[in-house]
Amino acid sequence: MSIKNYTKHAFFFVAIVFVSQHLFIAFVPNLIFIIAKQRSGKPLNTVIHAPKTDAKLRKVVLPNPDFIYSAVFYDLSENDLHISGLFPDSSQYTSIAFYGSNAQPFHVINNLDGRRKNLNMRLTMEVEDEDIVKSPTKQGVVLMRYLMKSPKEFERTKRLQMMFKIQEV
Repeated sequence: MSIKNYTKHAFFFVAIVFVSQHLFIAFVPNLIFIIAKQRSGKPLNTVIHAPKTDAKLRKVVLPNPDFIYSAVFYDLSENDLHISGLFPDSSQYTSIAFYGSNAQPFHVINNLDGRRKNLNMRLTMEVEDEDIVKSPTKQGVVLMRYLMKSPKEFERTKRLQMMFKIQEV
């Protein structure tokens, strides 16, 4: 085989790798989102309060047993969403993270970044402001994490988890 044939084959191989990589990046995150949404078993815009994390909990990828999770698969195609709840004091870490349908995070806040105790915000596709989070996609996931430093905090954390609400506006 001549150098010319090797070059042609090498170019063809690189082109296939390049196209495969871009197809993978473009489609796999959306596919993962669709599968996770279907596995949740809940309608869109409904809060899912996960039980205490243990080895059997598989709805959360690589769950941390020190956290309790709540999630919402949201759909903004018809209405914005109002998100409410309470952040605990700074002795117990809590975060709320927003992910688009491509599984990319676009906004994360926690109770240690100086925000007030009441969680009161709007999720929309229109504008972004202090209490308004703009979603880059019509559908996505909101994930709330509550850290428990000890088993004694479980009941308190469970009460906080149940205050996390989503309403269509």
